Amino acid sequence: MANLRWLCEETHAHLHVDLIAGLPGEDVDSFPRGFDQLVALRPHEIQFGILKRLRGTPIIRHTQAFGMVFDPAPPYQILANDAIDFNMIHRLVRFARYWDLVANSGRFSDRLPDILGDARFFRFLALSDWLYANTDATHRISPERLGRLLNAWLATPSVGCADNQEGQEAGSQETTDDDGAPSACEKNTMSATRRQQRHQAAVPSVVTRHTSISDRASSLSEDKGQVRARSKIISA
Repeated sequence: MANLRWLCEETHAHLHVDLIAGLPGEDVDSFPRGFDQLVALRPHEIQFGILKRLRGTPIIRHTQAFGMVFDPAPPYQILANDAIDFNMIHRLVRFARYWDLVANSGRFSDRLPDILGDARFFRFLALSDWLYANTDATHRISPERLGRLLNAWLATPSVGCADNQEGQEAGSQETTDDDGAPSACEKNTMSATRRQQRHQAAVPSVVTRHTSISDRASSLSEDKGQVRARSKIISA
């Protein structure tokens, strides 16, 4: 961190720094501290990423020790570990996407200090949760709409569904709820919960598939060994 601080303060280097969530030993207490310290240095861009298990990388050695579960499909992103659960990982995935849209895009640099405040990580995490609850999307949000959403969130920093009528009007403008019908925020929250339940149900199956694949690979290896042994006996 000291070297990075020196680069920020004493040079004109353009600094693009990476911060990866889900690393072994990192938890929901230590990671926010690292994020806040990094933001305080004010590098030109912070690339917020989620841990991925790439073939042949040393991270594979830590899978069992830290209870790491990865998506078996590319890009092999982490789904959970022993310190960060599935729901939090998905919140961080959305955090990363909105960070790109809001901070790294450079379009909202004038509003970023007000958004982050003194509790940078948790303020942006609250914004991320609010944006998703009010849009049900992490893509296809125009800069104009995003700007209206940010203004609405700044005007209602409590981030509660009951307090965000202005945010719903600014963000979606199609939420004219009938009496007795769920609000747009409630609908999005229920939809997100159902998606999370489906994903959570899939996590054990991912572990099962990994175990099954490993078992089949071991069985195949044993079969090959037996074939080679029989071939030697025949040759002899």
